[in-house]
Amino acid sequence: MVRVVPARDGAGARLENRAGEPAANPYLYVAAQVAAGLDGLAAAVDPGEPLDAPYSTPAAPLPRSLGEALDALAADPVFERAWGSDVVAWITALKRAEFARYLAHVSDWEQREYLGLL
Repeated sequence: MVRVVPARDGAGARLENRAGEPAANPYLYVAAQVAAGLDGLAAAVDPGEPLDAPYSTPAAPLPRSLGEALDALAADPVFERAWGSDVVAWITALKRAEFARYLAHVSDWEQREYLGLL
């Protein structure tokens, strides 16, 4: 998700962060990456070999829903250490309420799919 792009003159390189999600809060998004990166450096985590075909390489799956992502956030001590338990609790409570409202909504697709059966 981070790509190293060499300079044209061969004198250096730059990093491109390709993991972004347009709907994400940019401040939380960057803060999460900084916290995770600093933890990886402190623990001397081996990032593995670079991937030339990231979409065809087997990898651990990311959470498939906001609920799963919140469970992962609440269970990960990295963010509690970096941000504090109050901030993690606040973010997860806020987003769980948002996710509950989303799940309670009946979408246009659901109406078309299921109301026609009555």
